[in-house]
Amino acid sequence: MSYSRKHRRVLISGIAALKFAVRHKTSSIQTAVANISLGGMGLYSYASVKAGTNVSINVNFISATGKLKTASIEGSVIHTKKIERTFFIGIQFRKELNEKKYPSLCEHIQKSLARECR
Repeated sequence: MSYSRKHRRVLISGIAALKFAVRHKTSSIQTAVANISLGGMGLYSYASVKAGTNVSINVNFISATGKLKTASIEGSVIHTKKIERTFFIGIQFRKELNEKKYPSLCEHIQKSLARECR
């Protein structure tokens, strides 16, 4: 499967719980967040999730102001790559993040991108 990114991803410190359906049963896994953009995120997990799977993501992260924040986002898995015993899971959000609904995530992304330009 080929894909291209519309937005640059930035590093973020956090964990995320993924919920998804497998054979008509709800499953969930815990992941570590690797990076995020307005259009998607990368996660590390000890469990694999099949590409094309729709997921609900509950992410807990350290905001740009240093406070613990939580956000819930809907998306789908666009790829899963195995790295030894760990999997890297690429998620594409159903809708791009916006400042009105996800102010802390958008602020983190904007501040991280601004630091890259220095």
